[in-house]
Amino acid sequence: MPKPDLAPEPPDVATTFLLAEHSRLCELYLSTRETAERRVTLFLTLTTTIVGVSVALYQLRLPLTQMLETGIVSALGIFFLGITTYHRLLERGMQSTEYLRAINRIHHYFIERAPETEPYLFWAAYDNIPHYDPRGVGGAETREVILLIDCVFFGLAVGGVIVLIDLNLIPLAIIAGLIAFGISLIAHQRYERFMLDREEKRKSALVRYPLPPDRHPITGQQLTTNE
Repeated sequence: MPKPDLAPEPPDVATTFLLAEHSRLCELYLSTRETAERRVTLFLTLTTTIVGVSVALYQLRLPLTQMLETGIVSALGIFFLGITTYHRLLERGMQSTEYLRAINRIHHYFIERAPETEPYLFWAAYDNIPHYDPRGVGGAETREVILLIDCVFFGLAVGGVIVLIDLNLIPLAIIAGLIAFGISLIAHQRYERFMLDREEKRKSALVRYPLPPDRHPITGQQLTTNE
């Protein structure tokens, strides 16, 4: 009596292709996060260097006016560098969210063919999550660090300009610096919200398997990309 063939059936072409695509998306996601981390490291290094040079110049006992001018230029340089870094981090975070949505879509493919595997997935396999919001998009903690540094140096630059105009206006310079800090903070947050809302609307047309509105909040828990 011939022995039955117990060799596993080869995977179909679609499964093989999607497994390869899943691996590629994971690599792209990790590469995006590494790029964001390098940008943060570069920004912090340049900021530390600029502050160090400013302190060294202070040790040279330069005239007060010259030190104020140097401080203002340094603060503005860090501020504009921070704006660029913040924008790039936001872009990288949105790219990470796009990759995770694509991965979720592949997960949905396998759940359709093997529904019994769904309980073993910690995150819901729908391609409209994670959402494009400050907590759904990756790197929120690192963006907050850049945001605070940026706002602090903008406030210092504004206060420094007032002191440069008149040394007797130090109390006014402190108040103006605090106001500038608040304005910069609000502007950054509104810009982030605008970019994320726009991206959510743009990518909504690509959604094929949205999370049903009747899903329980736990089973439909949002995948987060935050570190």
